[in-house]
Amino acid sequence: MNQVDLEVEHIARAFFAAWHGAEAWENASRSLKHEFRLYARQAISMLEKRQEQMQRVELEVSPDRVLETA
Repeated sequence: MNQVDLEVEHIARAFFAAWHGAEAWENASRSLKHEFRLYARQAISMLEKRQEQMQRVELEVSPDRVLETA
């Protein structure tokens, strides 16, 4: 399993635990695990998009910072 897959798995398990409480991830059906992995991937994607937006806003507000990092 690569790093991204591990991150997805950890987030999926956290979402599952938040939603299902004491029910064990290991006992969940394959389709339910798949669903929570999709939620995890969507959450990661949303965070990445938000970070990109924030970086663009920073550059628009302060173009001098680009020169500082170069």
